[in-house]
Amino acid sequence: MTRRSRFHRLSRRRVLPPAIATGCVLGLTLLGVLFPATVGQAKPSQPPATLKSYMPPPPNSDYQAPAPGGGVRTFVGAEQQSSCTSRTNLPLLALAPQFHQGQTSTRRPTLAWYVPGDVPGSLAIQVFRGTLRDFERETEPPLLDETLTSRAGIMTWTVPQDLAVGETYVWRVVLVCDSNRPSLNLRDVAEFVVVAPTAARSADPVRDAQQMAESGIWYDALALTLSSPASPQLRSLRIGMLQTLADLESRNDSVQAAIRVQALRRIVEAEQ
Repeated sequence: MTRRSRFHRLSRRRVLPPAIATGCVLGLTLLGVLFPATVGQAKPSQPPATLKSYMPPPPNSDYQAPAPGGGVRTFVGAEQQSSCTSRTNLPLLALAPQFHQGQTSTRRPTLAWYVPGDVPGSLAIQVFRGTLRDFERETEPPLLDETLTSRAGIMTWTVPQDLAVGETYVWRVVLVCDSNRPSLNLRDVAEFVVVAPTAARSADPVRDAQQMAESGIWYDALALTLSSPASPQLRSLRIGMLQTLADLESRNDSVQAAIRVQALRRIVEAEQ
């Protein structure tokens, strides 16, 4: 017997009679109807939706970051000890871009900052018209100046009057440690520009926050993530935004940037 004829004989032994083959097909079809997940190729499990993070707007060539000492204030000497000295070594921190210009599409934006947990005190929030250059020259008094009671963690404040679209503003948060010694106060500043809205808001804050973050609208996206603290999706997006901001700020080679990056990453750890 040749190898070819033997192969054909073995092949014929494996062919099922038509009735049995039809029954098998019908049986598999019935199983597929009753238990679709167990028959045929299993559908791959869908991973949870990943919330995209913050994408900065195109660089503004006219933007200038705060001068050293104009942003994060830290204590470096024993002579500077006061009731505001943070044992956690975390500064009072504006939760906003500082090495590129932040944006808001709301005429009454919400500003957010972080207060170290062991630093009580009176807190001032101020808004100035103009750029950081104007602010550092101290050419104008604040447009808005309000006193708040500080509390640990992330605080927010919504601007109570309409700002102008297309205009640039600086905001400053100051934790008053000693009213007689302003040099001991903790403070931080940031600049933002008011841009025209690009899309109407929907009834879904997660979707709106994502779209704003991806469009470079930092202030509005962060405010939405803080609007519903119990939402895991908004919390996830907020953590992603803060992580992204830390990565962006780390590109600046300065002591001020290093302090901000370290603080942002520790805030992220606390949020997780």
